[in-house]
Amino acid sequence: MSSPWTSPDPSAPSQGWTPQPGAPTPQQGYGAQPGYGAQQGYTPPQATQGYGAQQGYAAPQAPAYGAQPTYGAQPGYNAQPGASGYSTTNRWGWQSKPGIIPLRPLTIGDLFSGAFEAIRSNPKVLFGFTIVIMLFVSLIASASILISGLGYESVIGAANDPQALQQSATDFANALLLQMISTLVQWLSTFAGTSILTGLLAATVSQLTVGRKLTLSEAWAMTRKRLGSLIGSFALTALITAAPIVLWIVGVFVSLAVVADGNHDLWWLSLLAFAAIIPIFILMYFLQIKLLFAPMCAVLEEIGPVASLKRSWSLVKGEFWPALGRYLLLNIIVGFIGGFIGFVIGLIGSLVTMAVTSDPLSPIGMAISTFFVMLGSGLLLPFSAAFETLMYTDLRIRKENFAAVLAQAGAQQ
Repeated sequence: MSSPWTSPDPSAPSQGWTPQPGAPTPQQGYGAQPGYGAQQGYTPPQATQGYGAQQGYAAPQAPAYGAQPTYGAQPGYNAQPGASGYSTTNRWGWQSKPGIIPLRPLTIGDLFSGAFEAIRSNPKVLFGFTIVIMLFVSLIASASILISGLGYESVIGAANDPQALQQSATDFANALLLQMISTLVQWLSTFAGTSILTGLLAATVSQLTVGRKLTLSEAWAMTRKRLGSLIGSFALTALITAAPIVLWIVGVFVSLAVVADGNHDLWWLSLLAFAAIIPIFILMYFLQIKLLFAPMCAVLEEIGPVASLKRSWSLVKGEFWPALGRYLLLNIIVGFIGGFIGFVIGLIGSLVTMAVTSDPLSPIGMAISTFFVMLGSGLLLPFSAAFETLMYTDLRIRKENFAAVLAQAGAQQ
């Protein structure tokens, strides 16, 4: 499968350009670069010009095809501006919006409309695959909760039996171990499912930016070969972003162990720990934004986990505050939508729980509730992944002239 992320040949800028009938060719030398300016290369016909049949053309100049013109903030567009100030086609003749986004620096509106357009354009992959993966994850999590809950209930029953009192301590330790294993299984299944979905959704959305709809098998083929790097980048990102809060917890316990002897008032230590949590959370958010695009880099640029973290860090450099603002706005919108979806899913889960068991806090009730909660949270992943992938695309457009690469890929569809 050919990759769309290849730059156009700078030595052949007329690639894909077809002259209109009667228009001058490069050998005719009418203007240095046709298509620049609102009507650049032409002057109003005047009687004093006297060009005969070619009246109205400016004086011939040396052909400038193959030169690298300066386009200003956004290269690759001719100057026939539309309502947005950008042309509908660039100098190679490619359209400025081959897919779900215009090929220019993206606004907040472009990001949101592009994310919704991605879901509308390919719901089979974006929602279909998400539901399948989250069904497996939810079933695994629910089964682990059910098993650990039943084990805990058996321990409680044994503790109330005088004949089984000697075995209660051992059974309680086994139940605690089973609960820890259950929590680990839930975390691993959620982590693996989220990692796979993020890579697959990023691959799908990246192709929609050039007007190509992937099938489920094509999207999986693009993601499968990058699973190692994808999961590795996720794991490293999670470890790095969680490190500040882990160090804070360790520091608090060490401080308590050193200074607490039962004879001193530790109010000042509590105050210091509380004050330290604010910069800790700021540092965590800073690291999260700087490493936000590592999974996209691992899949779309086919690089390793460490290289993807470095790549994300360099992309965000100089664009941290806009990236932070957009990410916070995304969380607000997703939280609002998620609250509504959570209410509906929670209501359905409660009805199913009441139909199956009379005690919603029983292991069966908890397993059913967990299943619906995790399944409902997965429904927000397509929109979040699409928005973040478009943020990644926008950074490359702003910093690397990625619009020309996307335009060439769109012209090939």
